[in-house]
Amino acid sequence: MWKATCALVLAAAVPAAAQEYTIIAVSHADNLISEIDPATGTTLRTHVVMPGQWAGETHEGAVTPDGRTAYVSLPYAKQVLILDLETFTPRGTIESEHFSRVTPHSRTTSRGGTRDSTTADPHGVALNGDGGKLYVTLEYGEIPGVAVYDATAGRVSSKIDTIVAGNWLGVHPRTGKLYMPTRYSADRVVVIDTKTDRVIRVIALHAGSGPGGVAFGGPNNEVWVNGDRDGSISVIDGNTDRVINVIRPRGKGTGRVEVSPDGRFAVATQGTEASVIDTRTKEIVATLTIAAAGSHEGHGYPVFSPDGATLHVMDEISGDLVTFDMKDLKSPGRRNFIGRNAFGGGIRLLRK
Repeated sequence: MWKATCALVLAAAVPAAAQEYTIIAVSHADNLISEIDPATGTTLRTHVVMPGQWAGETHEGAVTPDGRTAYVSLPYAKQVLILDLETFTPRGTIESEHFSRVTPHSRTTSRGGTRDSTTADPHGVALNGDGGKLYVTLEYGEIPGVAVYDATAGRVSSKIDTIVAGNWLGVHPRTGKLYMPTRYSADRVVVIDTKTDRVIRVIALHAGSGPGGVAFGGPNNEVWVNGDRDGSISVIDGNTDRVINVIRPRGKGTGRVEVSPDGRFAVATQGTEASVIDTRTKEIVATLTIAAAGSHEGHGYPVFSPDGATLHVMDEISGDLVTFDMKDLKSPGRRNFIGRNAFGGGIRLLRK
């Protein structure tokens, strides 16, 4: 929780100028990138990547601070798509020798079944504060690491060897440090200095946590890490990079985590539920239902409105966008279908 050969499908557009933001959603199984009206759940525009091809599976997305560009990973195609959000058409792709590997390995796709692949898995994507650098995880590289794309030069400028594989990384907006969880390989979070692009620290989490996502906010420049294996949420002091809290919701299962822009709440998903946490007290103040009990163990991908008053969760299994009022925390969420295996993407701020 974005080549000239790509097909473009435009839905009937509803003017978005009245909105402060839209949601950019990524649907794996449909090769789909969508722009969603948050007020109604209506799909405004869509772009289909490599229709019908397994290599077109869209995975993660990152939106530039100016709201003009989205980068969407296509791991099986060994590319990152650059999508112009003004026209919702491709501007190009990012390709690199680092995105490939020599030795084939077996991969499971979202459509089911396995295939041999030589991709290094350019999958997780994260931008630094000014959008000048894009960081791309290379989880299945012979030597796992993170590729660094220079947006000004328009090329991958370097690779950071992390040795330990990771994904779903993020850059702290205040400290500028990049945090990469290592769900499949170790209970660790790798910390990278984005000024020097060097690994500066590895943070050990508790055994069995399986860290699978990061978010930032709250006191002490905090870093929030969800545990895909045990459902836990680890809280790291972003100043010292020490674990200061471990929160254990009632639910377990895969998920993601996000912090509201005002820093008041953190929301972590575990399977069919979302836990709302007070960032000051570190207490769970509400548990929201994002899918029927027992229906799945997929990811829920949370994003907040810019004012923090509304929470949107992209549900991987149902393909729904589930919307909650954060002022209430009791009302059932509004549901709108946005695409199969829909999770990943982010908020696009609209210029006034």
